[in-house]
Amino acid sequence: MERGLSLRALASEVGLHFSHLSKIENGQDEASEDSLVRLSESLGLDANLLLGEAGHRAVPFRLAGDIAAGSPLEAMEDVETFDLGQAYDPHQHYLLRVKGTSMIELGINDGDLAIIRSATTAKNGEIVVAVIDGQEATLKTLRKSGTRIQLIPANASLQTMEYPASRVEIRGVCVGLVRTTMR
Repeated sequence: MERGLSLRALASEVGLHFSHLSKIENGQDEASEDSLVRLSESLGLDANLLLGEAGHRAVPFRLAGDIAAGSPLEAMEDVETFDLGQAYDPHQHYLLRVKGTSMIELGINDGDLAIIRSATTAKNGEIVVAVIDGQEATLKTLRKSGTRIQLIPANASLQTMEYPASRVEIRGVCVGLVRTTMR
């Protein structure tokens, strides 16, 4: 053990029975989330990483610092964690995998994950999830004009789609993007 504790001493320190902790260590038993938090505190580990490895919580991404996309910056590693679930409430947001190239001029590429805030209304200029006639869904920029709705692609080779407002249902607004491949 890193702290020089025996398994028996660690078990006593965190309030677990020695045989239970031994079984957890050997993969023969599972630890509760509370037990994993106590163990991580006792061992000086990041509880989120330990919980993620044990399958109790998703492991947050490590944000290693800043990188210049213009003039170079001093190379410094400043590690923090980034949990998508903390940045976007999973009760109000969902992910959609983008299929196609209709939004490429806004940097939304085929295969990317669009972070969508659930919504039934949107403002002009917002990128929305629109369902046409209750059957076909698309990700486009919204423009409302009177009783008409335009769904505008961000690809010069494609045409704007226009419908009576009664045929279009807004299901969400794109609020972020997870790039899955480099293009």
